[in-house]
Amino acid sequence: MPSPLPRRRFLRQLALGVAVAPFVGCASRSAGFEVGLIADPQYADIPDRGTRAYRASLAKLGAAVEHFNGRPLDFCVNLGDTIDREWRSFDAVLRPLAACRHRWEHILGNHDFALLDGEKTQVDARLGVAARHRYLDRPGFRFVILDTGAVSTYATLAGSVARTEAVAELARAKARKLPQAQDWNGAVGPKQLAWFEGVAADAARRGLKVVVCAHHPVAPAGAYDAWDATEVLAALARHRNVVAWFNGHHHEGGFAEVEGLPCVTFRGMVETPDTNAFATARFLPDRVIVTGHGREPSRELVFRS
Repeated sequence: MPSPLPRRRFLRQLALGVAVAPFVGCASRSAGFEVGLIADPQYADIPDRGTRAYRASLAKLGAAVEHFNGRPLDFCVNLGDTIDREWRSFDAVLRPLAACRHRWEHILGNHDFALLDGEKTQVDARLGVAARHRYLDRPGFRFVILDTGAVSTYATLAGSVARTEAVAELARAKARKLPQAQDWNGAVGPKQLAWFEGVAADAARRGLKVVVCAHHPVAPAGAYDAWDATEVLAALARHRNVVAWFNGHHHEGGFAEVEGLPCVTFRGMVETPDTNAFATARFLPDRVIVTGHGREPSRELVFRS
């Protein structure tokens, strides 16, 4: 029997969301497969502001990676906002991420572009992102990563056609008095949405369930949603094999069910100086079991038929 942890170390690991019991064995593949999830570490070497503890994210990431390394994960997903600002932040935040033995799928958030224009074009390569929207298949499932900042003012360059189009789209959202008509949000856009519908339809033909991962939420309605959340939700409704939507961005977290589709907003790691937030998700044929750590709640999400 292992000796008990000293009380101080136990409490710190508990706050950081580290498992304090020894890991015993691995689940068989017949019991599904498991994925690691983090959202909004938003690291920067700057003082805390309000509830955000930017420097503390390095230790929290280290704790999450330590836990992930003890699990037989298929891969890990970073739901965006790896940094808060400044190019040099990537150097520090990638060190704990690099210690992970599992593959990372990075999603780009609005804060990842809080940079000089000349640096914005290098973000994809810095995080090893070959394409901002993409998919990967696992037994019985297709994971689709959508870029909810494809149309945005923050990820585009001053004077570019893309920036002009994004400014016009934001103006249209403001004219509609949408609560999410904010410059920290963006849109999937019709071109990417058409790509998604083709990918979802192909998955259905192959008998695959689709899980979408993105930075911005699309439900419940609020100030943090993608500008075109309504159009995205309509597309999700047209493809009944889409069984879950996972996102970050809104640090408080959240949950909504739209026509039987569970939409989960994972809590921001950057919030609070000493309590972590991350999760693992085990995918089974009819549900996903999310095990939360720290501030992230655990959930069991049954897929719609």
